[in-house]
Amino acid sequence: MGELDEAVRDLAKRFRAALDPPSYAGAEVKRATLRARLEEPLPERGRPVDGLLAELEDRLAGSLPGTTGPRYFGYVTGGVLPGAALAQAWATALDQNPGLWALSPGASELEELVLRWLADLLHVPSGSGIFTTGATMANIVGLAAARHSLGRRHGVDVSEEGVRALPELAVYGSEELHLSDLKALRVLGLGSSCVRRIALDETYRMRPDDLRTAIERDRRAGVAPAIVIAQVGSVGTGASDPLEAIAEICAREGLWLHVDGAWGAFLRAAEETAPLAAGLERADSLAVDGHKWLNLPNGIGFALLRDAALHRETFAGSAAYLTKAAGGGEDSHELGIEASRGWRGVAAWAALKELGREGVADLVTRCCRLAEELVRLVEVSPRLELMAPAPTVVVNLRYRPEGSSEGPELDELNRRIQERVAAEGDVLVTGATFPRGFCQRVSIVSWRTRSEDVAAIVAAVERAGSELAG
Repeated sequence: MGELDEAVRDLAKRFRAALDPPSYAGAEVKRATLRARLEEPLPERGRPVDGLLAELEDRLAGSLPGTTGPRYFGYVTGGVLPGAALAQAWATALDQNPGLWALSPGASELEELVLRWLADLLHVPSGSGIFTTGATMANIVGLAAARHSLGRRHGVDVSEEGVRALPELAVYGSEELHLSDLKALRVLGLGSSCVRRIALDETYRMRPDDLRTAIERDRRAGVAPAIVIAQVGSVGTGASDPLEAIAEICAREGLWLHVDGAWGAFLRAAEETAPLAAGLERADSLAVDGHKWLNLPNGIGFALLRDAALHRETFAGSAAYLTKAAGGGEDSHELGIEASRGWRGVAAWAALKELGREGVADLVTRCCRLAEELVRLVEVSPRLELMAPAPTVVVNLRYRPEGSSEGPELDELNRRIQERVAAEGDVLVTGATFPRGFCQRVSIVSWRTRSEDVAAIVAAVERAGSELAG
């Protein structure tokens, strides 16, 4: 076992180093270079494990962005918490499968507990839940339950008869509806053409009056209004749809309210920001990412549903070989699509133990205040301008030389700025496109980010803009 002992010692050293903040944010490497480094035939013979990590790290050097660092502001990416990383690494070695209670009673019970914790943290009913790979799969779970509920109302067992037996239906979402929601509708056989895009107001929130009008129009046309997909924390601007007003419409019209709260659901966890997600408790289903604002390892999300019986009915089904344990609990494979799966709840347990309710609230509040700091820095800069309101943690800004006008040249300049800043590696921001043009998009959800990191964004964009506009 000497090789394994040496490999574990090597892992401990590298794992400890990986828990420190990286000295870079971006990864500037060409695909041809990376493929040349990695390319080799399938090994004919095995090799000792004690050198595997060293080889892997050497071959991938410079190609892994510093997503865990304080200056990675791309997409909506959290930097993994040490406790969550440790628990996940330990759980990987134990290789538990909570898809069937009998396969891992401890893992299954722990996940049920953590789902109740999460419902408590977000102030939503703890009817039922399931850990998923992320909000995309959680959207599928929630919308599958919505489809099943619709079938019930129309006397259709969707599990047996399929969507072809349903009447023509309509799903409503804002103009900023996320791609993952559209994917979910496509996977579920409902198709994206059933979506009615509801206009946004000046703060990028869905207009309830327009939603009412769209529902009335569909009813008159003989189309069955079915589901409203609202967002808490859109990826474009960080805005949240007016859930209270939307929930009232859904209750009156008999529609299912699904909330995509991939990262924004955690606004409910802090006193200052909770009003931005008022009404979240009225959702029939909620989809959340853990690897965003909760700063869990990638590949962890969860779905929470109000009606536990409906949730189980939507995915119910077993097989003769899936033997239930005497006195055991429920099998989570009957609450989602996956049968065998990893033990995702253990990282969430560790993160919630590491932070506690107060720590999560502090993280949410601090990130929003850092976004406010960035907004102020942009507003006092002679060369930067905001492209949209920034109510939470997403800030869209643009470099604009004196005397320049909107159009393709300004868009191209900002695309080059985004590429330059990413290539320099100290700060990473991504891009976004608004009616006024292309801009730099910043998302602040990492537990490591501080004021000096936010100031570095402005310095990097101004420096690159000055050089490229030269």
